[in-house]
Amino acid sequence: MASDVEDDEDFEEEFEQVLFQGPMFGRDADLKQNPRLVKAALVPVKTMISDALSRRAHTILIEPANGRVAIRFVVDGIPYPAGALPGQRGMAMLQMVKVLAGLNPQERSQVQSGGIRLEHEEVKYELHVTAVPIKPGVERMKIKVSNPKVTFLTAKTAGMPDDLSEQLRGFTEDSTGIILACGGPDSGRTSLAVTTLHCVDPYLYSVFSMAETEGIELINVTDFEPEEGHDLELSFDRMIRREADLVFMDPLTDPAVVQTMFQFADRICFVAEIPAANPFEAIAQLIAWVGKDQVAQRVKGIIGQKLVRTLCDDCKQAFRPNPQLLKKLRLPPETSVLYRAPPPPDPEDPDALTIEELCEDCDGVPYHGRAPVYELLELSEGMQSVVMESADPAAMRAQMVKERMRMLQTDAIRLVAEGKTSLEEVQRSFRPPGQPKRRPKRRPRPS
Repeated sequence: MASDVEDDEDFEEEFEQVLFQGPMFGRDADLKQNPRLVKAALVPVKTMISDALSRRAHTILIEPANGRVAIRFVVDGIPYPAGALPGQRGMAMLQMVKVLAGLNPQERSQVQSGGIRLEHEEVKYELHVTAVPIKPGVERMKIKVSNPKVTFLTAKTAGMPDDLSEQLRGFTEDSTGIILACGGPDSGRTSLAVTTLHCVDPYLYSVFSMAETEGIELINVTDFEPEEGHDLELSFDRMIRREADLVFMDPLTDPAVVQTMFQFADRICFVAEIPAANPFEAIAQLIAWVGKDQVAQRVKGIIGQKLVRTLCDDCKQAFRPNPQLLKKLRLPPETSVLYRAPPPPDPEDPDALTIEELCEDCDGVPYHGRAPVYELLELSEGMQSVVMESADPAAMRAQMVKERMRMLQTDAIRLVAEGKTSLEEVQRSFRPPGQPKRRPKRRPRPS
C-alpha cells in the first residue's frame, strides 16, 4: 500500500510543471467542496493536460462512446486518439475540469462554458472549456488551448502576403464600405479579422473598436464605450464627429446591427467577422439581411482563410520537380526544388528508426505548426453584376477565376513553392467532402 502511495506521488511530481492558476471570467474554483472528485480525478486531469501541451495540442476532446470515454488531442488540425477510459473514470475527469473552470459539476442538462489559467514549462496558457449535454446525465467536452503571449497580430506575423495586405489597405483609403473576414469553426476567423484591421495604417487613419477581442491586442486603436441610453446610430454619429475613419465591430450575428452598419457605410468604414464558412455563404447571409443592392454597393471585400499544416524544418526532404509538375502547378519553370515529408520507416527493416525517432522535434508526424492560405472575394464591377443578377456561388466562383482573384487552392500552391508545405498536405486539406480519407501514416506517440 505504501508503495502505491509513493508511486502516485512520483506520478504527480512528473507532471508538476502544469500549475493551475485559477478559473477565468471572474469565477472561483472551490476544490474543498468536491474532495472525492479531487482525489479521484485531479492528478489524471493534470496528466492529460500536460500530455496534450507537450504534444502541441490546440484542442482536447473528451467524448463518451459505447460505455467508455474517449480522449482525443487535436494537433495542427488533426485529431489523434489519446486514450479511452472506463465511463465513470472519464466522466469524473470531465467534472474535475468543470470544477477547475469554476463551473457547476452537478449541472449536466445545460451547456456550460468557462476557462482555466495555467502554466506549463514557464509558459502561461488559457484553456477555454465548453461542456455540452448529449443525453440525460452525459456530456462531452471541448477544451481549446490558447497562448495569451500571442497578443498582437499583424499581416507579417500572421504570414499574410504583402500584396494581399496592400489590397486590404487599399479598401480603406476612402474610409467607407464594409470589409469582412469569414471562416468556419476553428478556422482562425477572429485572428483573421484582427489581422485585416491591422492592415490599416493607424498613423493616417483614426480607428475605433466596439469589439471584444478576447485578449488580442489592438495597436493604435481607440476603444469606444457607448454612452448610457445611446443606441448604435447615436454611437456611430459620435464616432463620425470624432473624425473616425474605421470601426472594428463584434461578429455579425444580429440583423439589426448589420442593417445599421450598412446605413452608415457611406460615411465610415467597418471591419468585422461574419460566421460563414466562405465568402459565398457570407454574401448569401448579407443579402438575407440587407438585400442585393446594399451588398453590391457597400461591401468592399470578404476575406477567408484555411489553415494548412507546415512541414517540419528538421526532417522535410527536398526534391527536384519535373517540368510537367511545375506546369501543372503553374509554377515558374526555373523552380529548382520543392519539399515533401520523409518516407516512413521500412517495416521489413528491424534496424529502421521508429516514427518517433525519425525526428524528435515533430515526433515523426512530420509536420509542425500551421500556416494560413487566403481567399479574397472583391466586389469589383464584374462581381457586383454577378451579385445583382443571381448571387449564385458557382457564378461568383467563376468570376473570381475570371478576374484572377486570390483563391484558397491557388494560394496553397504559394506555400508549396515557398517550401513551407507539401503537395500531399494541400491535397489532404482540399479533399472533397465524402471522399475517403487516408489514415495518417504518422501520429503523435500513443498514451
